[in-house]
Amino acid sequence: MKKYDYIIIGSGPAANHLLFKLARTDRTALVVIENNLWGGTCPNTGCQPKIFLEGAVRPVLTTYYLTGKGVAEAAKLDWQTLIKRKKLIWAEFRKEERPSIESDQVDTVFGIGVITGPHTVQVADQEYEGKNIVIATGLLPHHLEVPGSEYAITNDEFFDLDELPKKAVVIGGGYVALELATILQAAGSEVTVLQHSEKLLRPFDQEYVEKLTEMMEERGIAIHLNTPVKAIAKNSAAYEVTAESGQKFETDLVIDASGRRANVNGLGLEKLGIKFDPVKGVAVNEHLQTNVPSIFAAGDVADNGQLNLTPVAWVDSYHIYDFVENGLKEGVKYPAVATSTFTYPQIAQVGKRESEMSAGDTVRRMKLGSTFAALGEGDEEAELKVIFNKDGEVSTRMVKWLVLQKSASMPGRTLISSPR
Repeated sequence: MKKYDYIIIGSGPAANHLLFKLARTDRTALVVIENNLWGGTCPNTGCQPKIFLEGAVRPVLTTYYLTGKGVAEAAKLDWQTLIKRKKLIWAEFRKEERPSIESDQVDTVFGIGVITGPHTVQVADQEYEGKNIVIATGLLPHHLEVPGSEYAITNDEFFDLDELPKKAVVIGGGYVALELATILQAAGSEVTVLQHSEKLLRPFDQEYVEKLTEMMEERGIAIHLNTPVKAIAKNSAAYEVTAESGQKFETDLVIDASGRRANVNGLGLEKLGIKFDPVKGVAVNEHLQTNVPSIFAAGDVADNGQLNLTPVAWVDSYHIYDFVENGLKEGVKYPAVATSTFTYPQIAQVGKRESEMSAGDTVRRMKLGSTFAALGEGDEEAELKVIFNKDGEVSTRMVKWLVLQKSASMPGRTLISSPR
């Protein structure tokens, strides 16, 4: 049985940043790569391909808002060419990235890692031993439990769609749902969004969410709130989505963007008595240890009380390293982490919302429509909202701001991320 100092199950940001730290030492590591996809969700089916597509979508939609203001007509997006280019770029990434981290100290293996003991992991028929085991398996798409759910795709399949659907139904009201709806509408699809509750983008300031919703509807995206899905059926045309209200929606494509859940199935956690929630993830203490001290969890799969953002995974990895290698006594501390939706316009924020203000806090609004960037895009709606504490201070830890802008920029010394 080959022995390592660390066995990391998963190869996303948490694994990468722990490896960066370990590269400065003589420690050995084994990385278990799931689903033949090095890098986890972000570079394969999450933030990186999403941002790649958004790079083409943003200028197209900018010309939409500049039509009649010096631009003769809105640009059109060539979906097939865009996806073909995306596939070529990502094929190169997958070919080059894995060998870039393999070394005399780091081995990789493809497969599902099953934890068989406090220091052992089995992959296929091979067992490995590690002084420390780090669970960094991330999240998976949630699947609606309704008849016909098998007809819906998720973001895992979306970024390889060769054909643009004429009509698309997107189920959900979070980051993924609204970002995919934005991309499809900009490309020319007729898009309908079905959200089961009365609100979209719950983590964000609802004043700006309402403005975003208004602008998406103005561009032709049909948004139905309080419309939970009852069933999905295949018919002669393509698909039919039926809501609990009885409404029916004919479509060429159904996207299930109803949420994400922890990727914990098949890890062997139950057998070892490791505590976890199937949605929130693996229970950890202030040092990201599970109830088995030699087994840690980091990133999205860790139930650490943080948003599921890439910089949080970085912090988790750095803390595990400092705790194990340097004997750090202080529990993990997270800095202010900014996040942005890749909708159009974007909403970005860090810290608490206006609805969460404390007594004595004050709000200052700053219109950004006069800035050069906003002027160049005809962006009259751009706005920055800053919440000051009762002492009139905004510090690195207490930054509380939100911006609505077609090309959001992020001031302040914060970690910035979009969800994976």
